[in-house]
Amino acid sequence: MRLRFPSLLFVALCGLAPAVLGNLLHWSAWLWGFMSMGMTSGSLLLVMRFVGGRHPQDDPYATEEPEPPAAPAEQPYQKTRVIDAALPSAVDGYDFLFSATVWWRPVPNHTGRSDGASPALAVSAIVSRALEIVRGEQPGRASFARLLLEGELGVPIPDRSGRVTALATDATLTLSPADRERLRKLSDLRKDEEIWEHEREHERNKRRYLGDDVLQSPGSAVVWWLARHENEIDRAVDMIGPLAQIAAAAKDEAVPELFRHLLVPPVGARSEATGGGPLWADPGPGAGPFDREAEVGAADRLVLLLAAVGVKPDMDEYTVLVNRVVMSLEMAELYDAADEIRQTLLPTPEQGDGAGADENEGSTADPGEGDTTSPYFWDASHQPHRPTAPGPRTSEDES
Repeated sequence: MRLRFPSLLFVALCGLAPAVLGNLLHWSAWLWGFMSMGMTSGSLLLVMRFVGGRHPQDDPYATEEPEPPAAPAEQPYQKTRVIDAALPSAVDGYDFLFSATVWWRPVPNHTGRSDGASPALAVSAIVSRALEIVRGEQPGRASFARLLLEGELGVPIPDRSGRVTALATDATLTLSPADRERLRKLSDLRKDEEIWEHEREHERNKRRYLGDDVLQSPGSAVVWWLARHENEIDRAVDMIGPLAQIAAAAKDEAVPELFRHLLVPPVGARSEATGGGPLWADPGPGAGPFDREAEVGAADRLVLLLAAVGVKPDMDEYTVLVNRVVMSLEMAELYDAADEIRQTLLPTPEQGDGAGADENEGSTADPGEGDTTSPYFWDASHQPHRPTAPGPRTSEDES
C-alpha cells in the first residue's frame, strides 16, 4: 500500500494547524506541540484506514492479476464385468474362478486415447493384478485370497499403457464344484492318515515300553504289576507265575527254572496224576519248553475239575462220577479219552483188593500216621489212599 500526495498533504495540514493556532492565541509551546502531534497521528491513521479499505477495482493505479485457468472436468467412471476368469493357484490343476465389477475411466489428455478399447484395457489390468496376488495361494485358502483381492484391487491404478485408470469391486474367488469335492476328500484322507499315524506311533511306543522295559525279565514284570496295584501284595504273589510266562513269551524264551514251579497249569501235571509225584514238580534241567496242550490230558483236567467242585478221591461220589464220565465218552465214541481216564483214575481189581486190606488195617491205626500228599489233589488235608474199586452197578448207574 502506497500513500499518495493528497493524503500526505492532508496529514501535514492537520499537524500544522495546532501550531499556527497556538501562536496566534499565544498558547504555551507544550500545549500547541502536544496538539500538533495528536492531530498528525490521528490524520495519519485515518488516511491509512481509508486507503487500505478501498477495493482493487476502485484503485485506478492497481494492476489486475490474471485468474488461473479452470481445471478440465474429470470424466465419470464407467463399469464393466469380468466373470469366472481362471487364475492359477499354487497347486497345478486347481484354478481359481475370479469375478468382479471393473470401474474405469480414460486418462485425461492421453494421445493414444481409444474409447472402444478402454473396457478391454481395464479388464486386462484388473485380471493381471489379481493374477499376481493369487498365484501363490493354496486352493483351500480361496476365502482368504478374496479378502486380499478386495483390498488390492480397490485402489485405482492406470494400466500398463497408461490409457485407462481401473479399479474393481464386488470381487469373488471360488473353485469349481469338482475341485472343491476333491479338496474335501483329500483333506479328510490327510486328517485320517495323520490320526492313524499318531495311533501307530502310540502303539509302537507302547510295545517298546512293554517289551524293552516292563517285560525285560519276570522281576521287572512283577515290579510293574505291583506298581499298578500297590495294595494287592497277596495277589502279586499269585501273579508271579503268569507274569513269568508272559515275560518269557515276549522274548521268545523258555520260562526260567526259578519260576517253573509257579506256572499255571503246573509243569508235570500228568506225572502227578499218574505217578504220585508232586503236582508242582520241576520237570528237570533237561526238559524242553512247557507245552500246555501236551502236558495236560483228559485225566488231568478231570482231576482238576473234581477238585474244584470239592469231590475228593476218598469219597464214593468220586468213583461214581469218574465211571459216568468214562461211559459218556464211550457212548460218544471218544475211546482214547475214556481209556486214558479209566487207566489213570480207576483202580484195577488188584489195586482194589490191596486198598481194601489197607483200609481194614488202617481202621485200628492212628489216622495221623503215614499221611502223605495226595497225587490227585493239591490240598494235603485228605487221606492218601487211592479210591476203592467201584461197587456193583445198579439199575440207576446203567441208566
